[in-house]
Amino acid sequence: MVENYMFAGAETVVFKQPLSRDFCMSAARENILGKLRSALARPDLRFPPHNAEPLTPATRMTVTAASGGKLALARRFGDELQTLHGDFEIVESPAEARMALITRLQGWIAAEAQNAKGLRLGVGYERQILSWHPDALPIPGLAEALQDLDLALVTPRELRSPESREAVRYIRYGLTGVEAALASTGSMLVASGEQTMRSASLLPIRHIALIPFASLYPTMEDWLRQRRADESLADYLRNHANVVMISGPSKSADIEMNLTLGVHGPRYVYAILFGKEP
Repeated sequence: MVENYMFAGAETVVFKQPLSRDFCMSAARENILGKLRSALARPDLRFPPHNAEPLTPATRMTVTAASGGKLALARRFGDELQTLHGDFEIVESPAEARMALITRLQGWIAAEAQNAKGLRLGVGYERQILSWHPDALPIPGLAEALQDLDLALVTPRELRSPESREAVRYIRYGLTGVEAALASTGSMLVASGEQTMRSASLLPIRHIALIPFASLYPTMEDWLRQRRADESLADYLRNHANVVMISGPSKSADIEMNLTLGVHGPRYVYAILFGKEP
């Protein structure tokens, strides 16, 4: 029988039987965890503090910051979104937001038609918008307004079957609202639900988000603070299968930091913020 050796620190342990893979992995895990426990037990470490007091709303750490009224927060959000390779505009009323949406969609459709090469077959996808259910969007009457312009909102109930996925795979425009827009980082909090399928913000190459001023928050901590104050945070997270933070278009970079947009999601993200100062 060939003897097997395992080194643990300065000691050498000799085993007369072959070591199983599970045993080796367990020993390595315990070795790593032991080192971590020893390091964390050092009295000169500043973190974690011994006998730390529970955090309160006043002492919770805020990583980023933004200040000002709703209009200032909207501008800060837009500036941060542009830094992340997205774009935005700010209008005052839902009617103006509806017109801004139509103008943006028509501009995109015209640009893609102009840039198309070769024979272009009209199959209907080019005038469809993968969307949340109209009742979940923050602007009423959108489906009817778009229908008058020969644009259709597509709101699938599920995408589990090959047929349902095939029906939306070529749609190039997505339309959603948001749960919260965070001014300090230009991020959008979006949750999936029965009327708010995540496919609308994930599958199309172009994503438009409608953001009323009421959904603007300075930071993520401010949104969490409000949810905790009205005791709705736990139910909100429990009732949504997927909660994501969207910070601009999908981005990926190689080892040389060459940035590519649209690898895992939309290549273009456009936010329409609307409202007035209280």
